[in-house]
Amino acid sequence: MCSQVNVHQRIRLATSAILLLVVALGAVPVQAQCPEQWQPGNEIPGLNGHVYAWTMWDPDGGGGPLPEVLVAGGNFTIAGAASARHIAIWDGDSWQALGGGVNNTVYALTVYNGDLIAGGAFRVAEAASVAAGGVAAERIARWDGTHWHPLDTGMNNHVYALAVHGGRLIAGGVFTTAGGAAANRVARWDGTAWQQLGSGLNNYVHALIVDQGKLVVGGTFTTAGGATANRIARWSGFDWETFGDGFNNAVYSLAIYGGELVAGGAFTQAEGVTIRRIARWDGSAWQTVGTGGNTNSYVWALTVIGDDLIAGGDFTLIDGISAPKVARWNGTAWQAVGSGATNNTVRALTSYEGRLIAGGFFTAIDDIPVNYAAAWTGSDWQALGSGILYEGRNAYIDAFVVFGGDLIAGGDFTAWGSDIAHYVALWDGAQWQPLGGEIDGRVRALAVYDGELIAGGDGTGGIHRWDGAAWQVLGGGVQPGGTAVHALAVYNGELIAGGTFAGAGGVLVDQIARWDGSSWQPLGFGTNNVVRALCVYDGELIAAGDFTAASGVPVDYIARWDGSNWQPVGDGVSGRANALTVFGGDLVVGGEFTAAGDSTVNHIARWDGEFWWPMQGGVNSHVYDLTSLNGRLVAGGRFTTAAGYTAYYAAGWDGSTWQPLGSGLEYHVYALDVYDDQIVAGGTFNSAGGKPAAYWAIYSTGQVGDLNCDHFVNFFDFAIMAQHWLEGQ
Repeated sequence: MCSQVNVHQRIRLATSAILLLVVALGAVPVQAQCPEQWQPGNEIPGLNGHVYAWTMWDPDGGGGPLPEVLVAGGNFTIAGAASARHIAIWDGDSWQALGGGVNNTVYALTVYNGDLIAGGAFRVAEAASVAAGGVAAERIARWDGTHWHPLDTGMNNHVYALAVHGGRLIAGGVFTTAGGAAANRVARWDGTAWQQLGSGLNNYVHALIVDQGKLVVGGTFTTAGGATANRIARWSGFDWETFGDGFNNAVYSLAIYGGELVAGGAFTQAEGVTIRRIARWDGSAWQTVGTGGNTNSYVWALTVIGDDLIAGGDFTLIDGISAPKVARWNGTAWQAVGSGATNNTVRALTSYEGRLIAGGFFTAIDDIPVNYAAAWTGSDWQALGSGILYEGRNAYIDAFVVFGGDLIAGGDFTAWGSDIAHYVALWDGAQWQPLGGEIDGRVRALAVYDGELIAGGDGTGGIHRWDGAAWQVLGGGVQPGGTAVHALAVYNGELIAGGTFAGAGGVLVDQIARWDGSSWQPLGFGTNNVVRALCVYDGELIAAGDFTAASGVPVDYIARWDGSNWQPVGDGVSGRANALTVFGGDLVVGGEFTAAGDSTVNHIARWDGEFWWPMQGGVNSHVYDLTSLNGRLVAGGRFTTAAGYTAYYAAGWDGSTWQPLGSGLEYHVYALDVYDDQIVAGGTFNSAGGKPAAYWAIYSTGQVGDLNCDHFVNFFDFAIMAQHWLEGQ
């Protein structure tokens, strides 16, 4: 991002001025500056990782006013706007954490004696480690509504399934010991100690259910209590029993429907008869559910809602009917639930408030972005939670600019929260709002020209101006040859657009053009490939991108326009250049190159007007954007180290050394800018500094007058100052 002038909100300036005046007069001692740190952005729709288990839990045991909540378990660390390590609750409106969660995947959930029980691959609850204040909880733990507790010494390997049978908690999985005693893949907890069920099973348990007073177990085992039991068996309370000859492959899920036991899994035969991946036990033999075609891939989950049996998995066909990943059986025929069409596996199913809830590996269902969890309303699928969205997949932010005191974001999104927001949105300091709806494609660049907001990108026309009420294509827009605008700048009173296009307003321009206020004009003969960044340095226009020639002049990925001709910038750089800015009197370029001139520079370099210089070893991968604030250059991209030190996707340069920006971000940064004296980052990340931040976040550097460290200078800080003054502190 070539340097932008930040516009402060008047109330903040006024309040800051008052605070500074009072401090200068000695009325109030100044507290230390608030620490630099990332602040959360928007929540994400759903979760940021897979869901393996659901259960319902009443926080006050049904004896109080609190309603039942939906509990999700999996390998996520963020749920909506909450940091929630591997387990979270959905109360119908928002996601919430359960204490400090657990330190690894949750595969199973149930409720026992009013407490929530979680089983999985974790070994610690409440923190990442025991040393960090966590509680040792080997693969199983209980939540009493306030804290996590271990169940004895837990298990020596993963827990995949949980149930309650005969007043006892039952756990199944990979483990061979529970509480230090032998327990081959299945064990029961009597409230004090773990006990084995007979001699257990010889391989994994994946599913548990109670049917007619007996515990039914499904998995990959072939013996139970030493006797043959192919992938399914039941425990009577005293010994193991079989269901005929069982199955020829794994059972992953169990349900009771119409008084019959139903099994789903990877099997293709039962009792020697072809039954593909879903079967029902009629009391004496296994039968098909449907006409016999069954599914074309695994069934991982089963549940019952009203009169329907619901199946979820990897399948796309069931009884020959298209039902991608989720289907319902109404007692007569299989049907799709919506169009199905999740983009990955459904692993867990349940019901909540009368609605079907699906969880798994998917990020979209029926072309709606949902991030691993979704609810079926009876007519359509919805995400559990809101956030920045794009039709059919996750979104991202490509560009920022400050316009009229507000922060404008552009990118690849079609909704923000509950509002439709076509590729551009406005942050007024408190909330995001849509900004018109006429742009119909990704916005890659933003600028302010002649008092108007300009957006460039992939939409029809490629470049638009905001007239205060609607978006208008600027001067006929850019024409075929790519029709994408990647960069915008203002030079000598004209708007410059760069990208991948052959014409603008009917004029041949080749990837770069200037708008003089009434028409588009070329800049020489343009470039031979994409222009990705623009900046003004030392009175000249600088362009950078994928090109190696400008007006026929050889230039290595970067060139300067002196007002009449294109010229090289020294010997250029060795690969694609993505970003430009001016810092400390030098031109700084970031991208995908490793050399500038004769210097090894690693993705970022500075030009002093005569020579290219490295910047302390650079960064270890691509740089996508640059900005600066208070004497510090900030780079964002896909790198994870700067000068050899850990710096996840963003780093600061003080003129001599690189430093990370806090603990960094979760994934790539595509856009940087300055808004209200803070760094704003946008990209594809879901967290920043370990806090939920859906695709955008603010890095606060601390401000004079911010007495409550909320990263805003406002009336509340003045109130604190006044209180201290009255108390004589």
